[in-house]
Amino acid sequence: MNWQKILIGLIAISISAYISITLPISESGIPFTGQSLAVFVVAAILNSKEVKITMLSYFLLGIVGLPVFADGTSGIEKVMGASGGFLYGFFFAGLFISVMIARFKPLKLPQLALIFLAATLVLFVFGLGHLAYKFNFEKALEYGLYPFWKMAIVKALLATLIIYFVKKDIIA
Repeated sequence: MNWQKILIGLIAISISAYISITLPISESGIPFTGQSLAVFVVAAILNSKEVKITMLSYFLLGIVGLPVFADGTSGIEKVMGASGGFLYGFFFAGLFISVMIARFKPLKLPQLALIFLAATLVLFVFGLGHLAYKFNFEKALEYGLYPFWKMAIVKALLATLIIYFVKKDIIA
């Protein structure tokens, strides 16, 4: 276990929460953050145990009040709120990436892209499931899918390119 990589991953994901573009689709606006991109890249670099520790640490730091969630927010109310499913979905999407890369490496570029796109689906399952539970399925799609799906695909493909150029040992 490489604690230095875990700490760097945790810092990268936390900082990425401050990278956001707010779109005016509601009165308060919904931000596109760099979190999912950072989670995907970090998960591709770490092994599955390191991903578990990194993501659980991130989640717990946010719950106890450190401003590591989108736009520097924190707290259990954020996890219980509309974006909560995406927050805990990071754990499962990151773990999926780490396990798939370890299992199938060396990978060709299209295979790596498929892993990141599938991880995007994993993230949406948790995010939309949480929203559907809080509201209803139609509202979940309206608030959690339609405004974000295109950017989510872009982030998955960007993560593919980053890992392709940074972590050559997983590419065939």
